[in-house]
Amino acid sequence: MDAFTETLRGWQNFYFMTGGASAGLLGLMFVAVSMGVQHLMSSEITDDMRAFVTPNILYFTSALLLACAMLIPTITPPLLALLLFIGAVYGLARTIPFVLRLIRVARRNQDFNMADWLGEVILPVASYGLIFIGALCFVMNQWSLAFMSAWLAMILLLISAIANTWSLVMWIIEQRQL
Repeated sequence: MDAFTETLRGWQNFYFMTGGASAGLLGLMFVAVSMGVQHLMSSEITDDMRAFVTPNILYFTSALLLACAMLIPTITPPLLALLLFIGAVYGLARTIPFVLRLIRVARRNQDFNMADWLGEVILPVASYGLIFIGALCFVMNQWSLAFMSAWLAMILLLISAIANTWSLVMWIIEQRQL
């Protein structure tokens, strides 16, 4: 067994665990949102909800797909680099418009705190940046750095998605009380 395959196998338990957590939390988010919005259906609330739900789906799904890519038993460093590169570019392309919209909303409402900035702006962008760095490291045969980059990206994606989902649930509760 070569060094790459041995290192990849060493990370399998982590990716099984985090991939399963991502899938489970994504499912729970759908349940919470569907139960919470049944009395809140207006076009304004639907647009606001979409602005908060869609990024969380993206982050949970990105974490799940990253875990899936890392668990392919016969993957090679160049193929893994390609998958990570595609994921990073797609993730950034989808995340940047949400981030810009959130920045506009934050400036208008002046209601973002540091946790909001971290969970909704900084961590998601950093996560996809780390996935991109991981892809570059796989291309340059710097596997230890690549695996660490992917690990950190996975953790940051999950933290961001969990924090944002909690904020969404709290927002739903506040809207129902109005």
